Amino acid sequence: MVASSADKKSLLVILSTFLFVVVGTVLIIFLARGYRFDFKNGTGLQSTGLLSATSIPKSASVYLNDRLVTATDDTLNLSPDNYSVKIVKDGYLPWQKNIQIKKEVVFQTDTILFRSSPDLKPITLSGAVNPAITSDDTKIIYAVASASASKDNGLYVIDLNSSPLPLYRSLPRQLAPDFPGVDWSKFTFTSSPDSKSFIANSKTTSLLISFDSPITAQSLFDITPKLSSIKEDWSKQLSQIIELKLSRLSDTLKNSVSTESSKFIQFSSDDSKLLYLAKAAFLLPQSLVSPPPAQSTQFQTRSLEKNNWYVYDLKDDTNFLIGSQSQLQNPLWLPNTNHLIFIENGQVKVIDYDSTNKNTVFAGTFDQSLVNPSSDGIRIITLTSAYLGAPENLYSITIR
Repeated sequence: MVASSADKKSLLVILSTFLFVVVGTVLIIFLARGYRFDFKNGTGLQSTGLLSATSIPKSASVYLNDRLVTATDDTLNLSPDNYSVKIVKDGYLPWQKNIQIKKEVVFQTDTILFRSSPDLKPITLSGAVNPAITSDDTKIIYAVASASASKDNGLYVIDLNSSPLPLYRSLPRQLAPDFPGVDWSKFTFTSSPDSKSFIANSKTTSLLISFDSPITAQSLFDITPKLSSIKEDWSKQLSQIIELKLSRLSDTLKNSVSTESSKFIQFSSDDSKLLYLAKAAFLLPQSLVSPPPAQSTQFQTRSLEKNNWYVYDLKDDTNFLIGSQSQLQNPLWLPNTNHLIFIENGQVKVIDYDSTNKNTVFAGTFDQSLVNPSSDGIRIITLTSAYLGAPENLYSITIR
């Protein structure tokens, strides 16, 4: 039986539609993988990579090789090559990085811009004597000795995680007033490793105080005779905290990390990166884990030197030199970021985890023993004064 002309046309339409769908689907798959038509050179589909330019805050200008190309947040198809990326916004410090675009791989900037002019707000108004941060970086203990009303003098705490409001609007909480024979401004404060209690030390007295119990004159006892046993117990607590951190590391990394302090082993907020102090010279082997295709192409250092700070990316298997222990003071992760904050040459600085974009975010006069980020990673807290001769208070410094 001979097919009719109408049947042939219907079959042709079906085949054409099928072919269109197949070709279209294949084309979409190739485009999604970063391939683009190269009409200029007439070479057909060419493999590209993707640059996902994101920033906080948004709407920053994006420069490629010093040429303005777009604004964040945007995604660009780029030929595989090396590029200089710069992201800038008025009122913020510029971000710049040399990157390598690989075919079919997405490079994400994940840029956080820091203010070029930080905003200072007082947290305390009546001074802050001998402030100390707890071991878990969540509370600041201090004394007040110059309040206008004597009942407001005493022992205070600021909970850095307690309020959803901006930190500078949070009110410090009085733990106890001064008692007869107990002037809290004469004490220094040392937190327990679990941050549930602290010791207040004066020249003549040592007091063990729990954050969970009310403080009265009758509840205060001199624990000087028990001080050595308490410190021994705290040492055991510290060892347990360090062991818990070490349990998350490979045996190779365990052998290279200093365990003298829990501060020498710090994980980023998302647990993907480790800040550590090297305890000895060591060659970190390649491929401790299988790296992803989008592994960082920034210059890394796997030859470790004693007493240098490094960041190891547990997902990328990359290791970056941050600086020496003598150079950097009190490095900490800035919460909810991949940045570190530390003191160098009397200035507060931040740096990307891969040792790029080191910037000064505060350079005034401040207590270098107390510089701590707020839990949202937007501010730092320190002890400073508004002008020469003014009483020292705790200030919140907005850096983002």
